[in-house]
This record gives sequence, structure tokens and C-alpha cells, in this order.
Amino acid sequence: MYKNNDEQSNDNFWISYADLMAGLLFVFILIIGAIVIKYLYTQTDLQAIKTDLEKEKVALNMSEEELKNRKDQLSLVNEKLQKALEENSTLAFDIAKTKKMYEKLQNTNKELTKSEYILQVSLQDALKQVDFTNVELEKLKALLFDYELKLKTETSLKDELLIKIDEKNNFIKLKSDELALLQEKLLEKSKIHQKLVEEFDITKSKIKSLTGIKLTVIEKLKEELGDLINLDSKSGAIKFSSNILFAQGQYKIKDAFKKDLKLILQKYMSALFANPEIKKHIDSIIIEGHTNSDGTYLSNLELSQQRALEVMKFLYSSNIVDKGLLTKYVTASGRSFSDLVLVNGVENKNASRRIEIKFRLKNEAAIKEIQNYLDNE
Repeated sequence: MYKNNDEQSNDNFWISYADLMAGLLFVFILIIGAIVIKYLYTQTDLQAIKTDLEKEKVALNMSEEELKNRKDQLSLVNEKLQKALEENSTLAFDIAKTKKMYEKLQNTNKELTKSEYILQVSLQDALKQVDFTNVELEKLKALLFDYELKLKTETSLKDELLIKIDEKNNFIKLKSDELALLQEKLLEKSKIHQKLVEEFDITKSKIKSLTGIKLTVIEKLKEELGDLINLDSKSGAIKFSSNILFAQGQYKIKDAFKKDLKLILQKYMSALFANPEIKKHIDSIIIEGHTNSDGTYLSNLELSQQRALEVMKFLYSSNIVDKGLLTKYVTASGRSFSDLVLVNGVENKNASRRIEIKFRLKNEAAIKEIQNYLDNE
């Protein structure tokens, strides 16, 4: 037997819902994957920056140590220079004193004595020593200038390195803030994903519960009906061939089949209404009339409606179930040839002419809940 349109619509709805939830889950997995990848790249960049910073700090420490050594050397040079200046000053004083004595000797026109000759030689040696001291002094001044220039250069390099370190620290802080923001977003996405999974699990449980109820009803119908009539194992619908119930083109039930029809309807209704646990989940029971494609749609629609109504009248007048229950649950509908039975794509005319009786469970609340959830997303 084949499913009717309503049953196919229900199946399509749950399939679409499952596809939608799977799509949502896939999208969140992609988002989480992208965030994790970005987090890993950020961690790699931060590690590289920290490594460079450590190298620069080591270089800075080396530069500071070298600068300290050069300052010590410069201090020694300054001490030597100061000592040389003091010696030079003393020597200049002695030379001036010697010159005065020499000039005094020349003014008296006295002949040079051996001691005066020695004094003159000493004076010349002293002058040479003064010249040598001046040369050394110039060298010390040049060395001092070089040290001062290097000191300024190294101080400038140190300042540049400190500025660069500050920039690196600011960049690391920026990356850390960005990483913290990414972690916060990842946590939010994880919470949203967890909430979706929980809601999806709840909905699946409700769907399984409804499906379990339907399977229970179908099993109960199988027990009640036995081999009396063919029962659709998926939908729980029972079908009667119009050839058995009605004459060609007629809608009155054949007398020969009324007894069997009454027995089948009694067992079917009893299975649905006798058990309170099953009854509370029944939403409606539909008697549907179907025709084949012979004739026009409207003429077949009228015939199918008349046949469905005739079965409804028979059920109502047979007193096999409380009329209050029939009024509340049972309806009749004609479908014309809108739901033909096809075999390998070809219409089976005899099978298309039929009466179907099916039930629906109370799943509207679950559908509404899912719709509200989708609207809030």
C-alpha cells in the first residue's frame, strides 16, 4: 500500500527539520573550527614575537654591559688626562722658572759654566718632555672624543631599542586582548551550540515519543484486526477496494459487505478508543474516498465525497462506537483522483478506487514549538 498526501507531508516535515538542524550544527562546527584556527595562528604569532623580544632583551643587556665597560674605560682615560694636565701644569711652572734664571744669566754676560751648560741641556730635555706630553695629551683628547661619540651612539641605539620594546609590548598586549575577545566569543558560541544541541535532543525525544505512540497504536490495530484486512504498517491506515464496497459509479454500500465492514470498523475504533493511553493522543480519524482518473476531476470529487460520507453514515448508524466520539474525532473527505496508486509509474485503476480510514496523532503542539524556535533564530 502507498502513503497518502497527509502522511507524506508529515514525513517531509520531519525530514526537512532534521536537515535544517544538521545544517545548523554543521555551520556552528565551521564557525568553531574557524575560531580555533585563528586562535592557533594568533598563538604562533605571539610565540614568534615573544622569541624576538627575548633576543632583543638579550642584545640590550649585552649593549648595556658593553656600555658600562666603556664608561669605566672612559673614566680611566679621564683620570689619566687629569693627571697629565696636572703634571703638565707643574712642568710648565718649572720651565718658566728655568727660563727666568736663564735670561738672568744672559743679562749678566757671565760665561757659561759647566753647571749652566747642564742646566741648559736639562732645559732642552724638559722642553722635549713637554712637547711629548702635549702630543700624548692630544691623543688622549681624541680618544676621549671617540668614546663620547660612541657613548652617544650607543645611548641613541638604546633609546631606539627601548622604543621598539615598548612597541612590541603594546603589540603583545593588543594581541592578548584580541585573543581574550576570541576566547570570549568562542565561549559564547559554545554555549549557543550546547543550547541548540540540548533543544535538539529534547525535540528528538518528543519526536521519538510521538513515533513510539504511533507504533504502539499500529501494533494494537494489528492485534485487533488480524488478517481481516490489510493494514498499512507505517501509517496505520486501512483500505477497502471500491469494487468490494460499491457498484461501478455508485456510492451506496453493498449489502453483502456491510457485516464485514461493521466488524472491521468496530475492531479499528475499539483499538483507538478503548485504551485511554492511546485515545489521549488521537487527534482525528479521517474517512477518505478515492477514485481513478476515468472521468473529470469534479465528477470524481463528488463521487469520492459521496462514498466517504456513506461510510461515515454507516459508522454513525451502526452503533459500534459512542456518537459523541464520532462527532469529536471522525470526519469524511473526498479526494477525487488526487492521490492515485502507481505501479512502476503507471496508474493502477482498480487500486486507485478505494476507501481509506486513517488516524492522526496530536502533533500540532510539537510542530508549533519547532516553528516558534525557528522564528526566534
